[in-house]
Amino acid sequence: MYQELYQFFLLHKQLPVPGIGTFLLERKPAVIDFPNRKVNPPVYSIALGSPGLSPSAQFFTWLAHAFHISDNDAVVRFNDFVFDMKKQIAEGDIINWDGMGTLSRGLSGDIKFIPAIAGMLEEPLQAEKVIREKAGHMVRVGEEEKTSVEMTEMLNKPEEKRSYWWVPAVAVMLLAVMFTGWYFSEHGVAVSSTANDKKLVPEEATASYSILP
Repeated sequence: MYQELYQFFLLHKQLPVPGIGTFLLERKPAVIDFPNRKVNPPVYSIALGSPGLSPSAQFFTWLAHAFHISDNDAVVRFNDFVFDMKKQIAEGDIINWDGMGTLSRGLSGDIKFIPAIAGMLEEPLQAEKVIREKAGHMVRVGEEEKTSVEMTEMLNKPEEKRSYWWVPAVAVMLLAVMFTGWYFSEHGVAVSSTANDKKLVPEEATASYSILP
């Protein structure tokens, strides 16, 4: 019956065994291996939970179909199987359940379960990065969305040539201000400082006529 119960366990991911515990199939998700450029498939492991659950009617129907017996006979056969299993463990025997693990008696009298080595049911997949040249995609810029092509054009837009015609005018005006400041610092700011201080001497006027003899 071990093989049939293991098949049910793989199909339904759990198997309650009264007095022993509930076997659970735990799944660890796939992991991306960046250095080796591959995706490792999910890994499955088996755990033994609390013995609180009881087999459902669906379980006994499946078991009856597997052994080609009635549901009542399936119940009796399963109970006898569980009884013998618990007796073996109580007497100190170690049960090697192919695919599930080993069952034995612990130091405190409880059930000790060592699961089978976790394995992968699928092969790893290669994960090569696909680079598509000039492939457009949406890019969010602030509150707007633009395509990658539009953003590339904006970033690679040639810079407009700037005009610096005002530089000579500013230079002339600056020189004029500097000259004006220097002039007033040398001659003062009085009105007379801006006038010609040379004394004017009137010249003697010459006669504009001659006396005849």
